[in-house]
Amino acid sequence: MQSMPNGDFKFILNYQDNLTKFGVIECLSSKRAAEVAYKLFTNVFLVFGAPHILQSDNGREFTANIILELKQLWPELVIVHGKPRHPQSQGSVERSNGDVHDMLVSWMRDNVTTKWATGIKFLQFQKNRRNHSGIKRSPYEAMFGCPPKVGLASSPIPTKLLETLQQEEDLNFEMTTRHHGLVSQSSKEDLVAQDYLFHQFIR
Repeated sequence: MQSMPNGDFKFILNYQDNLTKFGVIECLSSKRAAEVAYKLFTNVFLVFGAPHILQSDNGREFTANIILELKQLWPELVIVHGKPRHPQSQGSVERSNGDVHDMLVSWMRDNVTTKWATGIKFLQFQKNRRNHSGIKRSPYEAMFGCPPKVGLASSPIPTKLLETLQQEEDLNFEMTTRHHGLVSQSSKEDLVAQDYLFHQFIR
């Protein structure tokens, strides 16, 4: 995104875990090893753990410099830079970078904005929740062992009920009264939602 800077941001860091395909996308103001290392350290490694091997499209020397910077931030970290990727792995990385670019262009068009830095994390979530053909599930599920959630919207609660909920008290009242049969008419969908909410939220 160097040709379309957003404030101080001109570059995108696209990190992908090779096993789960889970990705983390970050905005960068430069390609300096120190900045890349800090983003990896704070937003990836301290959240998900650090890998044994680190690879980069920018070459082994650049990767080695990142590792040196990481060692200064986290002295106990032991990590090595990887050998050049074989064509299949390289192709996967290139497709991932292409996906991020295409999704970002689409997001800016749909939201009528050029502030791409605002959309980066939305794209990260969307990309990680999509099914990946290589692992037969979404990267999110591969990483966390469960489907991605969007609050109560990811629950089996009927949409008509979701629209009325604003506070936890509303949720407790609705589910408690329904669970105890104070609402005489319940659809099958409502009953599924009642059972889910009673066990998940009414402790």
